Amino acid sequence: MKITFSFGSNWMNYVKNVVNEKVIQEAKDSLLKYLPESGFKDKVFIDVGCGSGLFSLSAILLGCKHVISFDIDPASVDATLLLKEKFSHMLPSNCSWDIFQGNILDNNLVESLKEKGDIVYSWGVLHHTGKMWEAIKNTASLVKDNGYLILAIYNHAPSSEFWLKVKKFYNEHPLLQPLLIALYGSYITFGFMIRRKTLKLRRERGMHIFYDAIDWLGGLPYEFACFDEVKEYVENLGFNLINAPTKLPCGKGVKSNVFDKIRGRNTGCNEFVFQKKKT
Repeated sequence: MKITFSFGSNWMNYVKNVVNEKVIQEAKDSLLKYLPESGFKDKVFIDVGCGSGLFSLSAILLGCKHVISFDIDPASVDATLLLKEKFSHMLPSNCSWDIFQGNILDNNLVESLKEKGDIVYSWGVLHHTGKMWEAIKNTASLVKDNGYLILAIYNHAPSSEFWLKVKKFYNEHPLLQPLLIALYGSYITFGFMIRRKTLKLRRERGMHIFYDAIDWLGGLPYEFACFDEVKEYVENLGFNLINAPTKLPCGKGVKSNVFDKIRGRNTGCNEFVFQKKKT
C-alpha cells in the first residue's frame, strides 16, 4: 500500500505551535510508565519512527547517554531537528543525539543498528509501515541482550476495518479533508470532555486533540492486531513481556453497529514492554 499521508507535516506544525516545557514534562512522565527513571540512566535509546522527536528528547532528559532517532518521513526528521534546536537550552552539554531519515524496512539500516539499543522504542509507528510484522521483527532485532523493547500497536477492534475505509476515503479526497477534520475534531473534543481518562492519556503522550485527529483520519497504511497476537509474535523472537500499561479487548470477528464504528471504541494502541532474553 502506498503511503499517502505525511505524519511529518503534522508533527512540524505540532512542534512549532504546541510543544513547550510542560508538554515535555508530560512526555517524560509517560516514558516512566514503561521503565523507572534509573532504567534510562546511561543507556542507548533508539527511537524508531521518531515523529516530532518528543520522546527522543525526553529520553535524553531522563539520562540516556546516546539517542538515535530516525523516521521515514523527511518532514518528521525536520520536526525533530527543530525540536532539538528549540529546546537546546534543556539539553546536557554532553548530549549525543543522532537524527536522520531511515526506514525500519531497510535491511542495511537494520543491520547497522542490530543489537545496539538498550531501549528500543516505537510508539504507534510500525502499524503504518505497510508490513507491520516485518517491521516489528526488524525493530526487535535492534535490542541488546537484556535490553527493552517498548511498542504500541493498534488494537484489532470491531470497527478497525471500518476505519481503514475512512482513512482511504480521507486520503483520496483532499478537498474534503478540512470538513472531515472539523467534524471529527469536534466530535472527539466533545467525547474527550466526557471521557477524561482518554484525554489524560493524550496529555501524557504529549499530544493535542487537533493534531491527533488529523493523524487518525489520515494515517495510512493502517494495520492492527490483537494484544495476544503481538505478545506471542514478539516472545517467539526471544523476549519476555514484563509490562503492559494498556491492554484492550480483541474485537476480531465481533460485530458492531454504526454508532460503535464511529466511536472507534478500543481502536487505540495496546502497549507492551518486552525484555530480551540473554542468548
